[in-house]
Amino acid sequence: MKNSRGLVWGGLLIIFGMLWLLRNLDLLDVQWDEILPYWPVLLIIAGAVMLATGREHRTSGASGSLVGLLITLAVFGGIINRTDRAFDRHRDDWNFNWNDDDNENNDDDNHHNEHNEDDNDEKDEDYKKNHLNRNDNRPINGFYKYEMEDFIQKANFHLEGGAGSFSMDGNTTKLFEANTKSSIVKFLANTSINKLDKSATVNLKMEDGNIKIKKGEISNQAKIQLNERPIWNIDLGIGAGNGNFDFSNYKVEKLKVSTGVADMDIRMGSKLAMSNVDIEAGVASITLEIPRSVGCEMHMDGALNAKDMDDMDKVSNGLYRSPDYEQSAKKIIVHFEGGLTSINVKRY
Repeated sequence: MKNSRGLVWGGLLIIFGMLWLLRNLDLLDVQWDEILPYWPVLLIIAGAVMLATGREHRTSGASGSLVGLLITLAVFGGIINRTDRAFDRHRDDWNFNWNDDDNENNDDDNHHNEHNEDDNDEKDEDYKKNHLNRNDNRPINGFYKYEMEDFIQKANFHLEGGAGSFSMDGNTTKLFEANTKSSIVKFLANTSINKLDKSATVNLKMEDGNIKIKKGEISNQAKIQLNERPIWNIDLGIGAGNGNFDFSNYKVEKLKVSTGVADMDIRMGSKLAMSNVDIEAGVASITLEIPRSVGCEMHMDGALNAKDMDDMDKVSNGLYRSPDYEQSAKKIIVHFEGGLTSINVKRY
């Protein structure tokens, strides 16, 4: 399995390197807009290879690597193709449709294109009228909170953010507080209480809708504070942007972070004997701060990750530990999976 993974990534590097070299030498001029829509052909070829080798009851190392390479290229091509449809690189206006209603019909007629642009403008204006009072362009400010109940011992916090700037630090006498600001959409929040389990669940997410970004003039911000008394289970989902999360004052039992393209700073504390951190990142830069008084174990999986481990010893492939991990009364276990990611572990 490890050999197949190495062959897949090695093959990708060779392919991309050759394409880039030929492009720099002006020996290759590929019209990607005409090729990318046919990315499913790679899946068909991968399936044919699997059928051809199925008689051997299992795929051989070489054919398995070929299948993995084809599937990886297909996924990459599908992502690029969809991203290319999501926004027009040749204009200052970027259009995102979070409801996944794609318009696949293309027409070379200029009048038809102008008509579509007018329709899109009308939809944007209708959306603004519904979400911005009297179609003004003032930012949408929101304030969300829930009172702290004495019986709450455990709490869950879920954040679903598309793109923007997110921060969490400090304490509040409420169960949670959030101040949000957006140029187009607003945030939605709800809280549920379970008295039998002595627990609470808080959800904060960005509203779905059509967003038109003109020359980058969109800003989504959320500043969040939690109560320090409960034991927290925190789930952060951020598509793109930046995040600054200081959990040093909170009792974080489990932290899960999922992000695409982001720059994130995460500081953990030492309030519990055991904390678990799961991080899944695409193309991101992540700084993780761990107290020196806490033993840390880190499991890393993924390719092309740049890493800087402060006071962490390599135990085996993908496994790192602080020197005092076994003797530490308090421990933090980190599971990290990334693509093209820079991970920086700091001890403070």
